[in-house]
Amino acid sequence: MTPPRDLAVEPGDWLGSIAALRDEGCEVFDFLTAVDRGQVIEVVVRVMNPATKAATMVWTTVPADAAELASLSEHYLGATWCERETAEMFGVRFMGLADQRPLLLRATLGRPPMLKESALVARAVREWPGAAQATDDGRQGGNPSRRRQLPPGVPDDFLRPDRSSLDQSAGTT
Repeated sequence: MTPPRDLAVEPGDWLGSIAALRDEGCEVFDFLTAVDRGQVIEVVVRVMNPATKAATMVWTTVPADAAELASLSEHYLGATWCERETAEMFGVRFMGLADQRPLLLRATLGRPPMLKESALVARAVREWPGAAQATDDGRQGGNPSRRRQLPPGVPDDFLRPDRSSLDQSAGTT
């Protein structure tokens, strides 16, 4: 099998290029996903021509702060699920997508979880390996004088109380 053909398009040409590929015989929708590149989000879709078994991957980039693309769901029914997932995980809005219900998350809390700037809550609230811990024989393990560092993916100010809430709680005791 030959490697897929890559096609980079502008966001405005996204729907037209997919429609043209469908007209050329790419009738099979394989997947759609996104990649967070910082200032932009890359969206990629893979479609295939079942007669020739040739695949095409279509790429586009949208600004991370205004990520919007036309929905492919009118051309490929299977795109609906992938667009809902990409919208929920990366915050990309698919214009014209009929089914906007949450797919994986119960509620939209904060930033989409797959964006690099989203805090990894599980890492922030759970004790991270490498901290000073007692060993089985009672000796102190690790280095107790070492400053505890935040795990990768946790912003410095995450889950730290602000000064005003500390001052208020000190006055009520």
